[in-house]
Amino acid sequence: MKKIFISFFISILVFNITANGQVTKSPFLYEKGNTSIKFGGHVRVNTFADFGGSIANNDFRNAIMSVPNSWDNDSRFNIDLSHTRISLKAIQKSEKMGDIEFYIETDFRGSGNALRLRQAYISFKGFILGQAWGFMNDLSSQAPNVDIQAANSRSFYRTPLIGYRTNLNNNFSLGISLEFPSIKMTAQSGVKSVNQTFPDIPAYIQFKGKSGHIKLVAVIRPMNYGVIDTKNIETEVGLGAQLSGSLKVTRDITLYSQAIYGKGIAKYINDLSLLNVDLVPGENIYTQQAVNMYGLSVGAKAILSKNVYCAATVSNAGFVNKDDYYSANEYFTGSYFSASLFWTGIQNMTIAGGYNHGSRKNMNDINGNANRIQLMVMYKW
Repeated sequence: MKKIFISFFISILVFNITANGQVTKSPFLYEKGNTSIKFGGHVRVNTFADFGGSIANNDFRNAIMSVPNSWDNDSRFNIDLSHTRISLKAIQKSEKMGDIEFYIETDFRGSGNALRLRQAYISFKGFILGQAWGFMNDLSSQAPNVDIQAANSRSFYRTPLIGYRTNLNNNFSLGISLEFPSIKMTAQSGVKSVNQTFPDIPAYIQFKGKSGHIKLVAVIRPMNYGVIDTKNIETEVGLGAQLSGSLKVTRDITLYSQAIYGKGIAKYINDLSLLNVDLVPGENIYTQQAVNMYGLSVGAKAILSKNVYCAATVSNAGFVNKDDYYSANEYFTGSYFSASLFWTGIQNMTIAGGYNHGSRKNMNDINGNANRIQLMVMYKW
């Protein structure tokens, strides 16, 4: 791991020495001819303490909290640096293909804090190929948050994909993508997981203006499962739609919102993506079904001074009802609240503090909850 980091760093420094031995303006940027290479990333230190219920994870995830609260898991203290990232971005200008962008990003969230591939893609002429943010994401529809996972209802995922985006005019854009079909299911005794043969297909249209944006996305995802007795491959279709956006109501206040609804779309809802509920048990031991689920978040950001701003978010996610699927110990709904304060008084550095509260209700109406206070220090280059 250290060798990889040192190699990246030395290569960028070498690239930035010009013919006369002078260093270019940025020590992390190399430009020559039609090519530019940028070494980026950040060091991020998160210190947090849980109380009144704890989550055994560095991220605040409602779906994995204890239900009901457990006396031996009531509080927790931790320091986490795994969100530290390293990235390399290269752009080559071409007459025939325009700008060709190559991007690689890693963090330290692999097993035992090992280096992990986060993104790796090539993009040109509106196409993007590789592992990148999925097209259901709308990262700019979420208020800033110390907690990196943020609202339990948001879409927040990266995936291998082949996608295309284009601008219709100065305000409208659209895109469509073929994305890797990762399926998590709670299987009955008569069925089993099998290889997937169809990609997830999200498509969006977005309007972006001076005061904000609005994005509408729809997704279709045919999901396969195998029937053990007949050796047949069956397909259940998941469908979903998401509406999200932001609005700058005054010079200092911005509002954010995201709503998603559909069946079999757990992959696209932060809380539910941790669970095996893309497909759940059907009417008998040989069937699986995609059931209705939802997510909704509302947030706001207020600029308090030149270097200080605050933000808050509330959200809720879960199944629509228990009629189609009921298992007493399974997740039913979860709620989330966050409030954060940020200071950016030093160039490239952000210091922030935040509070999170979350709750989880199971199908049998038993609840669990947790609270977390966090301090974050991040230096970005």
